[in-house]
Amino acid sequence: MLRQSTTLTVIGFILAFLGIFSLFLNMVGVDLIILRWLYDLGGLFSALVRIIMVILGFVLIYVGRVDWEREEV
Repeated sequence: MLRQSTTLTVIGFILAFLGIFSLFLNMVGVDLIILRWLYDLGGLFSALVRIIMVILGFVLIYVGRVDWEREEV
């Protein structure tokens, strides 16, 4: 198992949560202060970055949770 699996999982959950939460808040019309710089870059670019955050978060969660020594090639 990776030595940093817990760290990868936590970072993945934070990225996925921030991405999903910011997408939901954007539909309601509210912005997160942490991601304010992202909203200033433009609508399409910020939406793409937030979707990439969600996908990358789920990928990091998966990589952190898989036991690579037990996986068959």
